[in-house]
Amino acid sequence: MEDILELILSILFMPFESKYDNLKIKINKIPSKALKIFLKVFLIVIPLALIFGLCCLCSYIFRGYWI
Repeated sequence: MEDILELILSILFMPFESKYDNLKIKINKIPSKALKIFLKVFLIVIPLALIFGLCCLCSYIFRGYWI
C-alpha cells in the first residue's frame, strides 16, 4: 500500500521537482538570513495548506461534512 501511494505522489509531483530545486537555489542566493528562513518555511507551508484544503474540500463533496 505504501509503495502505491509513493508511486502516485511521485507521478503527481515529478513535473514540479526541477522548478522546486531552482527556487531553492534562488532562495539560497539571497543575502538576508532571516528572509531565507522565512521563504524556506513559506515554501513548505503553502503546499501543505493547499493539500489540506483540497482534502477538506473532497471530504465535504463526498461525505457532506468538513474534516
